[in-house]
Amino acid sequence: MSMDYTYIEQLLERYFAAETTREEEHILREFFAQADVPSGLKAYAPMFRAETRLSSACLDESFDERLLALTGGEHVLARRITLRQRLRPMLRVAAMVAVVAAIGSALEHAAGNGADGKGAPAQTAAAVDSDYELFEPAPLNKRSAEAIATADTIQLLR
Repeated sequence: MSMDYTYIEQLLERYFAAETTREEEHILREFFAQADVPSGLKAYAPMFRAETRLSSACLDESFDERLLALTGGEHVLARRITLRQRLRPMLRVAAMVAVVAAIGSALEHAAGNGADGKGAPAQTAAAVDSDYELFEPAPLNKRSAEAIATADTIQLLR
């Protein structure tokens, strides 16, 4: 007796394309749960039989208590974390960056690498003059003064 299983084959195609409804999947599970599945469709029977076994398996109400008894632990609720606690590590990093930037800026200023950006000190001419002592030559003797005066005169005549 050869039956036409085109509907089951169409359901299988739709099942593997993820287009079946729950009712159609239930029809497939019931079909493959039968003892006399056609030889062309027997390859799918173990998959649907396993799905049937797995869908009926679920955890009962006492599972948590049994697991806690085996592990010796106590029931712990999830802890709520506030926004401040979540941001605390980032705020610490930001504070460290600010401290390092302030120290770097102070060291740069102390080294004299100032505002012009070229590494040269940003000082005014008056500040530069006050950093150096003026050189006062020793008083000239009479002969040296006459030589310098003669050189200046020759220079003027040219």
